Amino acid sequence: MPGSRVDLLARRLMLAQLSATAVLGLLWGGLGHYFDGLAVIYGGLVSMVLAWLHKRGVRKAEQRAIHDPKGSMLVLYVGAVVRFLLLIGLLGLGMGLLKLPALPLFAGFVLAQLGFLAVARR
Repeated sequence: MPGSRVDLLARRLMLAQLSATAVLGLLWGGLGHYFDGLAVIYGGLVSMVLAWLHKRGVRKAEQRAIHDPKGSMLVLYVGAVVRFLLLIGLLGLGMGLLKLPALPLFAGFVLAQLGFLAVARR
């Protein structure tokens, strides 16, 4: 359902996460640590991907709850497991294959997650 409350909150969330990640990435990168700034942005993007998947799962669960409430719970549980595995994979990719520094990567991820919490509280 485009224009639903979930979509409105998701747009607000993405904007908050993108803004916070961009500001921290520019600050960290502007201090002369360009590669660290990229790590911050990567961490924020990981958080944004997970938030997008969460929104998609909630929308599917809402649609399924009308006919199958237990099935909608299953959609939410499976979505949580998928997001957790994706988190491990994306952070491993960033630190392992891309050799991004861990501290700025986690700082970007955590800051974007705080944006998720701030929007979700409303």
